[in-house]
Amino acid sequence: MKRLCVTVIMWGILFTTAFGQTADDDTELRAKKIDPYFLSVSLNQTSNLIFPYAIRSVDRGSGAVMAQKAKGAENVLQVKAAVADFLQTNLSVITEDGRLYSFLLRYSLEPSVLNLRFYKAGEESRNVLIKGVEHDKEFYELACSEVKEGKGFLWKHISEQMIILSLQSIYMRGNTMFFKLGIRNNSSIAYSPDYIKFIVKDRKKAKKTAIQEKVLSPVFSTVQENVSGDSSESIVLAFPSFTIPKNQNLIIQVGERNGGRMLLLKIKHKVLLKARYLGD
Repeated sequence: MKRLCVTVIMWGILFTTAFGQTADDDTELRAKKIDPYFLSVSLNQTSNLIFPYAIRSVDRGSGAVMAQKAKGAENVLQVKAAVADFLQTNLSVITEDGRLYSFLLRYSLEPSVLNLRFYKAGEESRNVLIKGVEHDKEFYELACSEVKEGKGFLWKHISEQMIILSLQSIYMRGNTMFFKLGIRNNSSIAYSPDYIKFIVKDRKKAKKTAIQEKVLSPVFSTVQENVSGDSSESIVLAFPSFTIPKNQNLIIQVGERNGGRMLLLKIKHKVLLKARYLGD
């Protein structure tokens, strides 16, 4: 009987090890069905699919249809039939925010819908993302407002003369990075930011080698408010997306108007890689 019990126990251990899960492991893999959109396409007309974020991947189920990104646009996919009366096929699109769009394509001589725009509530009027061209003011204002209201998740900070400068978050929307800075004034004297500079600079200087540095210019920023005594303010700056090499730092420099309180916050390359998609 003892030998039988030992054998049963050993088989139980092997079974648990093989499947990597115990009765106490409450981790459960779930699946959610992604319903496809139905789209009719024609041989003589082009259908346009406009997504809220840049397109990263396109896969056709059949060569009977043609699909390509619109020239100069990041978020517009043009779809057209390559042959008439093709059998139903599918199309898969992945956008920059990590979302998958699935389509079932059917042939139609005259599709009832040619242009289809996908959007989130409140973003009905978002424009096409033109490659290499800045977004309009409305795009930046809306995104900066969302960044200000969003949760901070970095909290990299530096303190100087009772002023605390912190990098609270980095968010992405399309090909733009939004940096949320916080300024905390623990003194009784108001702090008035005169300038904010983003500088990419070598971490170490090799012998007989000049230090390399580059100043980055924001494409948009919120108003730099005065920070009253014992209060806090936040500022959001937008830049075309970028990364930096391991041997360089991003220096965020904030100077005081008519004052001597200057803050330098060093950010390592890996912090930029923690940027999150806005809206996630």
